[in-house]
Amino acid sequence: QEQGNRSYLYKTLVETQQCAGTLFKESRKSVSRGQYPNSELAKGLKQIASLLFSDISTRVFYISLGSFDTHVNQETQQARLFRELNDAVEAFVKDLKQQNRFQDVLITSFSEFGRRVHQNASGGTDHGTANNLFFIGGGLKQQGLLNPLADLSNLTNGDLNYQVDFKQVYATLLKKWLDSDDQQILHNSYEYLNFI
Repeated sequence: QEQGNRSYLYKTLVETQQCAGTLFKESRKSVSRGQYPNSELAKGLKQIASLLFSDISTRVFYISLGSFDTHVNQETQQARLFRELNDAVEAFVKDLKQQNRFQDVLITSFSEFGRRVHQNASGGTDHGTANNLFFIGGGLKQQGLLNPLADLSNLTNGDLNYQVDFKQVYATLLKKWLDSDDQQILHNSYEYLNFI
């Protein structure tokens, strides 16, 4: 069993290195000329733009920005993080538009947890039950707020009550954007949203 695990891990490592090498070569074919801020998120989005402009067949790119786990001193940390997010995404969108690729791309933001409504004693907030998602792209059929803002007077044990099940969002993205079988992937059917 141990020998089989080592063989599997070695094979996975080799395949990962080969894929990384291929991605690097492809990203050099059509390097983005866009002007991006000097942040790790912006550098990553510029690399994604280069891959998109190289017409690589990858359909989903993932990049993260952390940490929004702001239990302490939330105001300062979130202000910095949202500024970094805003500036990087603004440069990415400008780059996509200049290359006539904005229609082809759907930017989706998400987090694995929401935040509580009330501030804790450390000037932060603790994990909550609901969160916001942002969608940016030239192919959106619905713009602006997709549902009403959260009702801060209607809480359950101090938590927001979500209005849209995130599985509906995933089902919509899988079916309408990626042309995939959302029911097979999610093992259930969910009502689709109309933003795409």
